[in-house]
Amino acid sequence: MIFDKFQLIENLINIALDEDLKDGDPSSEIIFKNSKSEYNLILKEDAVISGVEVFKYVLKKIDGNLIFSNFVEDSFQKKGVMGKIIGNEVSILSAERTALNFIQRMSSVATSTFNLKNLMKNPNVELIDTRKTIPGWRILDKYSVLVGGGKNHRMNLGEHIMIKDNHYDEKNIKNIIKNGKNIFPNLKIEVEVDNFNQLKNIINEEIDIVMLDNWPIDSVKETIEFIRKNNPKLLIEISGGVNDENIASYAQFSPDFISSGAITHSPRSIDLSLERI
Repeated sequence: MIFDKFQLIENLINIALDEDLKDGDPSSEIIFKNSKSEYNLILKEDAVISGVEVFKYVLKKIDGNLIFSNFVEDSFQKKGVMGKIIGNEVSILSAERTALNFIQRMSSVATSTFNLKNLMKNPNVELIDTRKTIPGWRILDKYSVLVGGGKNHRMNLGEHIMIKDNHYDEKNIKNIIKNGKNIFPNLKIEVEVDNFNQLKNIINEEIDIVMLDNWPIDSVKETIEFIRKNNPKLLIEISGGVNDENIASYAQFSPDFISSGAITHSPRSIDLSLERI
């Protein structure tokens, strides 16, 4: 697993360990003291595992002498044993909750992404994420989207220009687009539209992506045909109100992207545990 800003992850792990262990783990210390033991990481359901290296790193922060054996890589896994930890029992139990919190959250995002993408039933459409991530967790959330088969949209506000409905009205949108091209010529420009009049107003402007926000399903086909006819190079994103029940209906019309905030802001929890052998 490669992160280009590992320091952010290191800081997050340090915060998590400090909030759980600032006063130590007296419960484990009075029971196990210097005993060594072996624990399996158990996945209780089929899921996409994400965050194995983060899980191991949390444990290593507590005890660099712990041994990790037969761990799976981040990928889809059938329920069962994901790997084994050997070493000081106090160390393992002290790090257990924090390490599980990381891998459970990351695997939940990856699995939610995987499941939603499969429901699309159109391999030509990319499922992309949003910035609706837990504060401080964006790198981990977006990494997990990739593990689940999705793609990343913007990592931050500066990656490309995204002109949303609270940025413009129909009178000034064309000037805003021109300013964007002049000031930031190397950045892509995406414009959100809420209705057909807004779309017609920008269809021939020098933009890269148009986002159809909360677009009624019964007019998506006609709208995409209009865009493909009048500006074939313009990429199309569908966003807003996308869920398990309707994503296939949107995907059948082959937009370039369908975005979902739910895969990062409210993924279903995946059940993982550490169990003593």
